[in-house]
Amino acid sequence: MNPKLLKADNIIFKTIRAVTAVLLLAMFIVIIMEVIFRYAFKSAPFWTEELARYIMFYMVLIGSSAAIRQKKHPALEFVIQNFNRRFRKCWDLLIDILIFFILIVILRQGYKMAVYEIIARTPALRISFFWVYLALPIGAVLMMVQIVAKYFFGLSNRDISSNKTPVTTEED
Repeated sequence: MNPKLLKADNIIFKTIRAVTAVLLLAMFIVIIMEVIFRYAFKSAPFWTEELARYIMFYMVLIGSSAAIRQKKHPALEFVIQNFNRRFRKCWDLLIDILIFFILIVILRQGYKMAVYEIIARTPALRISFFWVYLALPIGAVLMMVQIVAKYFFGLSNRDISSNKTPVTTEED
């Protein structure tokens, strides 16, 4: 496998995790600020709740790509783990293909929604809804990239969660 591609993939994955962490911290700060203002000054800034909502929207969609890559998305593993390894690999591939096609729909419809709402403004922040809905295609693309990378590089869950540079493996 091309070491430059592996390094680029590792940088993308670490960036996704870092952006998700920064968004979580930002949401935490905004919510704490809202609580302090509400209880200490009896009036919270009008924009904090809306900002926290949009930060969470981006955080979930960007962070979901890391969850897909690390196989930490919700799944009914207790049923599948009773089958042999070959069946589980086929099942995982089938699920990833299904998710990939759903992500294509989210990408297309999310982009259409963002463009359609470009003129509309959010109530408190007064930013274009384009920027809010743009999270859908961004998240979809990042999740699609992670699904492709998982198979292209042959990554195992162990390689990802140990924070090592991803390497190809035959086991899993």
